Parts: sequence; structure tokens; C-alpha cells
Amino acid sequence: MRYLSQEIRPLLERNEILGLVLVDGEGMVLDAEGGLYPPEHLAALFSPLYRMLDDIQHNINVEGIEEISIRTLNPRMRIIVQGFSVQQSPYLIIALYPITTFYRQVTSDIIRIVKDCIRRLTPHPADGGDPSASGSTGPGEP
Repeated sequence: MRYLSQEIRPLLERNEILGLVLVDGEGMVLDAEGGLYPPEHLAALFSPLYRMLDDIQHNINVEGIEEISIRTLNPRMRIIVQGFSVQQSPYLIIALYPITTFYRQVTSDIIRIVKDCIRRLTPHPADGGDPSASGSTGPGEP
């Protein structure tokens, strides 16, 4: 099943993003784009951050943590790890960017695209609830 829609492909072609991995709350790779690193390897490395973000959020008493950003030297890139929820299910995006990319808007666009895809691909709740009503964007949020 494809969660990363065709809207993301041009970002890779224009080198605005080097790679993208979508991970579920259990650390399983749901979808990936780009070939710089194996998606399963990135998921194994960064999935534990989801629990850590939740712990940090509760321990320092903040409403949420938007992202974790890592800058590497060789190759020069930025790795963004951002958790979000759709229909009370947690997801994690691991995005690899060239250091020159203005990544914040690109990341916001990617998350919007992924949320829309997940909502379209996920069965509607049996109670008749609106699956598009979830706006949660961080770990630990209901």
C-alpha cells in the first residue's frame, strides 16, 4: 500500500528531499521514497525517538515537541524526525534533506500530504466519526 502519494515524487526529483520514511507506532515501515539509506535501517534507528519525545514532553511539561533535527557533516544533510497522529494512530516521518533546503515548509507539506493519504486509505470508524477531524501533531496527544 502506498502512503506517500505522487505529490512527493517531484520533491525528490528536484533534490528538495533526499529520502523519506513513514513509520507506524510500532516502528514498522509503511512506505519510503529515496535510496540513500535502507528504510528499515532508518526506522530501526529513529523509531525509539517517538517514545523519547513523549517522555521529554511529559517530563519538562510542554504541550508537544514538533521535531528533532540532526545535521550531519559527511554527507552534509539534515535529518528531521517528526511524530504526528491521524485518527488516534501515531506515525513518524523521517526525512532526509540537503543542508540547503528550507525544510520546514517542505516537512509541513509532506505531513499534510501523508495525513490526507492515510485518511483516504484507512477505513472510516464504525461509530460514524469523521476521520478527518484529527489534527493531532505530536506524541502523547489523544
